[in-house]
Amino acid sequence: MDKYLRPSTSSIDAKPKPAKLRKYDNSYLELGFIENSDGRRKYVVCLQVLANEAMKPAKLKRPLITKHPEFKNKTKDFFQRKSEEYMRQKTRLVNLATTSQKALKASYLVAQRIAKSKKPHSIGQELVLPAAVEMCEAVLGAEAANKLKVVPLSNDTVKRRIEELSADIQSQLLDRLRSCEQFSIQLDESTDISSAAQLIFFGALSLGMRHFGGLSVLQGARLSWEKCVAVCTDGAAAMTGRKSGVTARIKSVNPRIMATHCMLHRQALASKDMEPDLHSVLNTAVTAVNFVKSRALQSRLFGQLCRDMDAGHDTLLYHCEVRWLSRGKVLQRVFELRREMTEFMREEKPNIAQFFTDPESIAKLAYLADIFNILNSLNLSIQGGHTSILEVSDKIPAFMKKTDLWRRRIQDGITDMFPQLTEFLHTNNLSVATVRKVATSHLTSLSEHFSSYFSDVNTDAWDWVRDPFAPATTANGLTGVLGLKNFENPCSTERQ
Repeated sequence: MDKYLRPSTSSIDAKPKPAKLRKYDNSYLELGFIENSDGRRKYVVCLQVLANEAMKPAKLKRPLITKHPEFKNKTKDFFQRKSEEYMRQKTRLVNLATTSQKALKASYLVAQRIAKSKKPHSIGQELVLPAAVEMCEAVLGAEAANKLKVVPLSNDTVKRRIEELSADIQSQLLDRLRSCEQFSIQLDESTDISSAAQLIFFGALSLGMRHFGGLSVLQGARLSWEKCVAVCTDGAAAMTGRKSGVTARIKSVNPRIMATHCMLHRQALASKDMEPDLHSVLNTAVTAVNFVKSRALQSRLFGQLCRDMDAGHDTLLYHCEVRWLSRGKVLQRVFELRREMTEFMREEKPNIAQFFTDPESIAKLAYLADIFNILNSLNLSIQGGHTSILEVSDKIPAFMKKTDLWRRRIQDGITDMFPQLTEFLHTNNLSVATVRKVATSHLTSLSEHFSSYFSDVNTDAWDWVRDPFAPATTANGLTGVLGLKNFENPCSTERQ
């Protein structure tokens, strides 16, 4: 009776006994089986993978007899050859897959370079790939060259690759912006060839869009205006308008946002105006350049003339108003090729040829080339990802002081700060009086324009960033812990 009352040792909760894992044995090859990558057995004829239960010794011969009776009397050597054929096919497929992945990666790398160099998408298939194949064939042999031929670089393929790379970069930037505590944006508006306004976000976010409705991209990208602390614009009326400008609309969403005018744009605008005499010299130089460059025949003839006269250059440079650095480069090249320009214009444009033979006009041209080279250097010095407002606020006042010094030195008859002007005056036995009036007037106007455009640049509140250990009399607008540290740092010899 006790045996019926005693609790059962088996229950539904007991764990089932694990099935015995049957390992592959080399003797299985006589029956047509090889080992699969996951440890199971595979029939070498039809490549069917058998379950572990089917690997019992009593069941091993069943597939060979029932499914492939024509192979039941084959020897082990037959199945060995089948196994070797299968392994060769498998290796070939793996190699093809690896080659395909490498070709795909190479396609993306080439597309990235094409995009960076701003070349047509068709250059990949027309130039890059054939050149790469020929180089590989010459250096590494035909086998390596054949591997490159599978790299997809057609026009449409390169276009898709660039779009995918752009989308990936945009996605990464948006993820970083969503995770950050604060961000700032830079805006620039321009018009395309169809006269449609294009608003572009620079800096951490770079997206092109039409009109001001494009500002909704921040909401579409799930970015909050509350995190935006500053907006930098190009200073156009459409950007800075008090009622309907971009900055006004942004501040209606977040009044705490600080709006600023781009320092580079300010510098270009401050350098733009000049005296009528100097403006006439600039226009004449640009007219001469356009006459030579506008016709292919004229450009070739001028190049041949420069080579015959052993000039340092054989081409002129175009002037583009929206490219701020082009003005200085154009004037520099025209001044260097002034003798060649005189000979070339003597028959075609006598009035321009007379300009290049007038010492006073060339002296003004030399001054313009020098001063715009200096302005170009200033513009380049305040560019770059690591340039801060503190550096810009130091360089702009320094340049303004230089202009005052240069003006006084020219009045005293000294031009050594303008090397090309100095050399020209010395070579032609001319006095500084030739350009004294126009140069001093231009330098005065330049200083006034810089003072006007950069009048609101005041970084006194950020002096603690330059030198956190300098003696502090106020908290410099700092609050909380930073405000206290501003007083503690100068007194801490350990931190210093």
